[in-house]
Amino acid sequence: MSWCLPVLLLVALACLARFGSALPFDAQAELKKAQTTLEELKAERRAMNERLEVAETQLKRVRDTPKVAFAASLGGNGLVKTTNGNKDLLYKDVLTNVGGAYSKETGEFTAPIRGVYYIRFTANAPTDFTMSAVLYKNDAEIQLIAHEQPSGSGSDTASNGAAFLLQKGDKLKMVLWHNTQIWDNSNHHSTFSGFLLFPMVDEPLTNLSVEDQLKDLKESLVQVQTENSGVKARLEATEKELKVIRDEPKVAFAASLGGDGLQKTTNGNTNLIYNDVLTNIGQAYNSETGVFTAPVNGVYYIRFTANAPTDFTMSAVLYKNDAEIQLIAHEQPSGSGSDTASNGAALQLQAGDRLSMKLWHNTQIWDNSNHHSTFSGFLIFPM
Repeated sequence: MSWCLPVLLLVALACLARFGSALPFDAQAELKKAQTTLEELKAERRAMNERLEVAETQLKRVRDTPKVAFAASLGGNGLVKTTNGNKDLLYKDVLTNVGGAYSKETGEFTAPIRGVYYIRFTANAPTDFTMSAVLYKNDAEIQLIAHEQPSGSGSDTASNGAAFLLQKGDKLKMVLWHNTQIWDNSNHHSTFSGFLLFPMVDEPLTNLSVEDQLKDLKESLVQVQTENSGVKARLEATEKELKVIRDEPKVAFAASLGGDGLQKTTNGNTNLIYNDVLTNIGQAYNSETGVFTAPVNGVYYIRFTANAPTDFTMSAVLYKNDAEIQLIAHEQPSGSGSDTASNGAALQLQAGDRLSMKLWHNTQIWDNSNHHSTFSGFLIFPM
């Protein structure tokens, strides 16, 4: 047994030498692995922060852009006429006023932000006296006009519209010029309407010193470090909301009566079927029934144009859900020739609301393959 002890001692020392030195080696490997994982997590976090900053900037711009759309008619029941200077027109029968930028008390639309706005108006009046409707900006600058000279018996409709770059606070109003007239009733012949196409907000200029930039950078680093745990959740929520906004339906349609000649009724109202479809993005217009059905709650711009010979009364009347008259183009006979009238407005609709055009009793409308008489619209923004 005397020789066993040295042998066992040698074996023990060998094992100690072998396994004892492995502990520091394994610890170094684990430390390196942990450092690599940490660097990967930091890189992933930097990438998420960059995506989050872009997404939140885009979302803020969407959220900060107000929804603006208005439409109103003169209403009343008869003629507005002036022979003693110009007269401001007050469109008191409000159809739409999303954003509250139109005042029916003053007849003024005030731009809530700097941006490009589409503005349109329609005027109707008997043709025995001069008709006018004039768009002014800030009480001074004439922007657009509809002006018709007398042409005997009958009535006439004129319209105008354009896209304008307006500054925040700019005011638009309609004026009836001296010695002219305009007419309306509850069917909305004479209208004033508009909506924001897109904002034009200038980015603020920055001119910081090196010290200020360094201070801002340090503050940003501290903020990023303290918000580390919530970055992923914020990123997912922001990108999800942006996706909802980007997935909003695209809706636009345009169609004409088509055919080759006159449609006339002397036996009650009749539905107008615009069979010749030019555009139908979103498939919300049905060429079999002539009905446009709103796919979502929102504000839609709707417009129609009617053409007919002037030897008989012409009409084209926009109805909502077969009951409410929204807008009308209606012309009395005025002898030989032909005439064109149009109307349009921004209308707030609920999902499922149906819009259709009717030809009134004892009136006519005309079209051919060149698309004189049309019906069109598009979604401005969802609500």
